[in-house]
Amino acid sequence: MNALTGIGARPHRIVCACLLALLLGGKGALAQTDNFNGSTDAGWTHYDPFASFGAPATFSVANGQYTISAQPSPSPSQLGPSRAGSLRTDVTYSNFSVGIDLDAWTMDHDVALGILARVTNPGLGMTNGYAFTYSTGGHSIDLSKVTGEQPDALASTSVTLDPNQTYRLVLTGIGPALTGQVFNTSDLTTPVASISASDATYGSGINGLVVFDNTNTSNGTFGASGTYDNYAASVPTPEPVTGAVLVLVPLLSLRKR
Repeated sequence: MNALTGIGARPHRIVCACLLALLLGGKGALAQTDNFNGSTDAGWTHYDPFASFGAPATFSVANGQYTISAQPSPSPSQLGPSRAGSLRTDVTYSNFSVGIDLDAWTMDHDVALGILARVTNPGLGMTNGYAFTYSTGGHSIDLSKVTGEQPDALASTSVTLDPNQTYRLVLTGIGPALTGQVFNTSDLTTPVASISASDATYGSGINGLVVFDNTNTSNGTFGASGTYDNYAASVPTPEPVTGAVLVLVPLLSLRKR
């Protein structure tokens, strides 16, 4: 399993209480947040397709951050590349906005990491839904439709994220319209990159996080790791997609300790 390299621990951040109240206001059980301040990932369900093949992923909470690390694939030709994730199964969304901070990632090979949305049937060879990820080696953000764990690209755009900075990925889905945005957490008003696509294949499902070995893994050498913070999901207001995304982001504004 590859360790995260090149990034030191960052000051921990918390969601401002008044803004959290605004996010939760009127949404009830349809709003979810987690700043990973606890010692466990209670409330999350592990997506761990290689566990039964003797290569379980690890899911750890430390220093207010959530790290998902997948071991190298035990059989790339038969089981596919290294991958793992963690899902919030308590709420099913149709329209949704999901945000997560990327705090650290593998530096020695290409890993796709980010958000899963409208997921159904999670498991080896079965997972359906959408993925919004940053490719650490390909230097791009990508929107994909996932069918039976196989990604099918919907849209992609080039962007290089600085591993010494922290970024927020936000994916919004209103009907078939999907919009992904990336923000530097030092400026949550102006995205550094945006992407959009339209696809009506999956109308509802659960949301969560994913790491995926994005290299040519024919020899099974690589794993996949990513460290996250400050997860939030809610139902956006029924406005144009860009407006809906920007409604969510200010409500997740953070303060340094």
